[in-house]
This record gives sequence, C-alpha cells and structure tokens, in this order.
Amino acid sequence: MDDEASHSDTKESPVYSGFLEPSVEVDVTKRHMPHWQLDGGLYFVTWRLADSLPQALLRQWSEEKRVWLQRHPKPWDAHVLEAYRREFPRRMEEWLDAGHGECVLRVPACAEILAATMRRFDGERYDIASFVIMPNHVHALFQLRGGTKLEPLLQAWKGVSARRINERLGKRGTLWQQESRDTSIRDAEHLVRSYVYTLENPEKARLQKGEYLHYEAPGFREQLRAFRGDFDAGR
Repeated sequence: MDDEASHSDTKESPVYSGFLEPSVEVDVTKRHMPHWQLDGGLYFVTWRLADSLPQALLRQWSEEKRVWLQRHPKPWDAHVLEAYRREFPRRMEEWLDAGHGECVLRVPACAEILAATMRRFDGERYDIASFVIMPNHVHALFQLRGGTKLEPLLQAWKGVSARRINERLGKRGTLWQQESRDTSIRDAEHLVRSYVYTLENPEKARLQKGEYLHYEAPGFREQLRAFRGDFDAGR
C-alpha cells in the first residue's frame, strides 16, 4: 500500500488549538484507566489489535503495573497521572513496534478500510491532523468539533472498521482491544511532539514502504511552523 493516504481536500485548514488548559472544565471517565474528556479538545490516541501482545508480555505488564500502583496509591494528582502514562505506555509502544500478532493492518486493503472509516466525518465532527496505521496498532492526532465526544467516536471507528475488515478477510470475532490510550494535548510543543511521533514511528519500527499508512492534513505543517519556527518539516 502507499505509505501516504491520498486526499483531495479543498476545505480550509482548521486551526488546531484545543489545548488542555488548567482552567478548562473536563469530564473524566474510567474503564481500565482514566480518560479526560474535553469538549473541542485536541487528542493523541493509540489503540491496538486484540492479538497485538502475547499473554506472557501482558502478564509481565500487569505485574509491573501492580508493583507501581502499590508504590503510588490513589488518588493521583495530575503529575502522578502523567508519570503513569510515561512509564507504562513507553514500554507498551516498544512491544507493539516489535510486530506481535497477525498484524492484519499490514494488508493494504485493511489499512485503507480503517483510513476511510476515520476520515468519513473528517471536517464535520472532528478534524484529523495526522495518523499512522501500523501493522498492529494506530496513532491518531485529531481535534473534536461541537458536541462530539471522544469515547463514542473511538467506539464508532473501531466498530465500523472491525466489521468491514473482518468481511474483507472472511473472518469473525474480536478485532480491536477494547481499551484505547488517549492523551489531551497540553500546548503547541506537545502537539509538535505528537505529530513527529506519528511521522517517525514507522522508521523506529523498521517498517518498509508499503507496510504502514501515514496521513496528515493539508496545511498542518504550516501551522506547526507558526507554533514553532524551528520545526523541521523535512523529518
């Protein structure tokens, strides 16, 4: 598959500025981890295929998390929550980049199905800045519009794409891990770092052209240059 999602956008580029400010009211939802729900917010979200991590690694993950939680009992303040997200997501990303599982998103048609699903209401209910579809997981950077809520949106993306990908592969059953990891973008520097992560993740995972699909919104790099003059758009 082409590593860059095609597009024919002619709409005016949105302004990506829905940063998480200390004074902004947020809703906090919980499943297995806290989720910050910010109206009109900018998010960097990661989700993965259900078979993307072997059980042995998941058991290791659970044990390390158990020890960490014993040392950091709740309630957490914002600093401890950020430390949690730095410690455990980092190791998870290393395992995901190792390419465990069937990696059905390496199949070009499957990646295109997911990309089309995500872009179905782009510019109407949300504005996608960038995403990268890896063989067994996805990173997406986007801003919500109006009353669009994060959790229902992610559930819709997963549900529609799972049905269509399973149909394409002639399979049944669970495709996606239920839990997603979302981070509210705090400021312009955080936005730049998140974008660069989507751009560089395929190289970090040593993927070849055609093994991943990357998309970025027209005009987005120009906004990043406005935020940070030394931004290297050639990376």
